[in-house]
Amino acid sequence: MLEFASGFHQNALVCLPQDLHTLYVYWDFTPQRIQTLHDFFSIVKPEMKLSLRLCRRDAPLPEQELTLPALEPGGCYFYNLDPRMEYHFELGAISPAGEFVLLARTPIARTQPGGNELSFTSVIPPAVALESGLTIPLEKEPPVSIFSWS
Repeated sequence: MLEFASGFHQNALVCLPQDLHTLYVYWDFTPQRIQTLHDFFSIVKPEMKLSLRLCRRDAPLPEQELTLPALEPGGCYFYNLDPRMEYHFELGAISPAGEFVLLARTPIARTQPGGNELSFTSVIPPAVALESGLTIPLEKEPPVSIFSWS
């Protein structure tokens, strides 16, 4: 696991491709952010649990979901991924009924098939042009975070 120097904290959720089939994600929070999250989980929504989700860009449901035991910095690997797919991670709170509150999201990560290059994709074409001359605007990426930390 990635170790941070004592006193080094940042508010980050970061995805790092390792090879064509493996992604590593780590998270780190400032003490203030940890307190905000602690208050959220203990006062506002005590029934909710901290959750990390691996999502495929083309799928409506998460591919994998982990309940995180603590708000401390951490990280984990996700193996046997399809190198042709685009993935992102979501960190949030999930209720027993399945309601998910998004706290942070990584940019889209993609491993390049047929080579050793690893890349991040965060640019979406603004529209698709059809042969008939019509233009269909594409959905924009969801925001990196929809949760207000203030």
